[in-house]
Amino acid sequence: MKCRGSYILGVRKRFSDAEGKAEKTVIIEEVVAVLNYHRKYAIHVLNASTVRGSGRRKRKRSSKYLPAKPVILKAWEALDFPCAERLHPVLAVTADLLAQHGEVHMSPEVRLLVATISRPTLARLLSKSRSTKAPRLSVPRKRTQLEQQVPIERYASGELRPGALEIDLVEHNGGSSLGHFAYTLSVVDVATGYSRRRAILGKGQTIVHKELAEIILNWPYAIWGIHTDNGAEFLNHQLIRFCKDRKIAYTRSRPYKKNDNPHVEQKNFQHVRRLVGYERYDTPEQVEWMNKLYDAYDLYVNLFQPSQKLISKDRHGSKVKKRYDAAKTPLQRAIEAGVLSPEQTSQYRTMAATLNPLALYRQLEAQVRQDPEKSMQAAATGKGKKGKEAAN
Repeated sequence: MKCRGSYILGVRKRFSDAEGKAEKTVIIEEVVAVLNYHRKYAIHVLNASTVRGSGRRKRKRSSKYLPAKPVILKAWEALDFPCAERLHPVLAVTADLLAQHGEVHMSPEVRLLVATISRPTLARLLSKSRSTKAPRLSVPRKRTQLEQQVPIERYASGELRPGALEIDLVEHNGGSSLGHFAYTLSVVDVATGYSRRRAILGKGQTIVHKELAEIILNWPYAIWGIHTDNGAEFLNHQLIRFCKDRKIAYTRSRPYKKNDNPHVEQKNFQHVRRLVGYERYDTPEQVEWMNKLYDAYDLYVNLFQPSQKLISKDRHGSKVKKRYDAAKTPLQRAIEAGVLSPEQTSQYRTMAATLNPLALYRQLEAQVRQDPEKSMQAAATGKGKKGKEAAN
């Protein structure tokens, strides 16, 4: 760099003394050839007043404000170490106040320096000083007794044992969390993809536990683990006792980590939102309509809807290549895993062979397009008419 600087200093004098554009062009081409510079950069270097690496020195700044530094630092500490932009307007007033209370001693010369220091100079002075404020370490929140009983864990990404369930609640509030509205209790098996849904009004512990217990007890094969988030509707004594009595491992996600419950989270859109949408449901009639819809949909999904499972994921630079297995229905995976009894296997195979998937699909589409309240009223009216006819 020193040799380049010396060369450029010599060429620069020739460049400044050159007469005419043609002579300057020759000098520029010479610099480009010798130093391998870009043409524009060579012009910039030849026109610059100094050369990098030529021994330029930094200007030493005056230290006349050093006598006032102890007073400035005391005022800085008194205001909880603000930046120079916030400290500068009130520095003189704060220093005088500290002097009145005997915290600092200010001579007339120091007082004048404190009053006349500029904001950039103050910023430079503070940048060379360190805050004496001790760091405040946040004390970790103590876990409650309930949280201590339920460990934080995650299922393995390639979990193959059927019976590991992930559970979640989906809100149906129409965009407003005010008042009482419906929820969908969604339960998914990690290994097979077998899933069930149930609509409830509100998310009280009792109603959530009642519907969840019914789903678990009617599951077609044995369950060995359940995994939920940290909501109070799940993390309660009722569910903990239920799992202990049936020797089911109960685990929970890390707070605010949705990816700890990925299998049920990714089904919320496909199997709930695409079915009932984002509208607000807050009446018993609407909840009953949703449950009738879920009864038909669960059968359709588990018997006829194939899905793929991720086998491997390889990264090649910025690209990720994923490999999936052959698409199978949840009940096909359960049968292949050998977790269903021979009677259940025969029953499900018979249902899959005899039911019409297109007719089920049309039935679901017709139910989705019904007005929940009107359809419930019509059903109630029909029951009343049949009862009267039977009595006559």
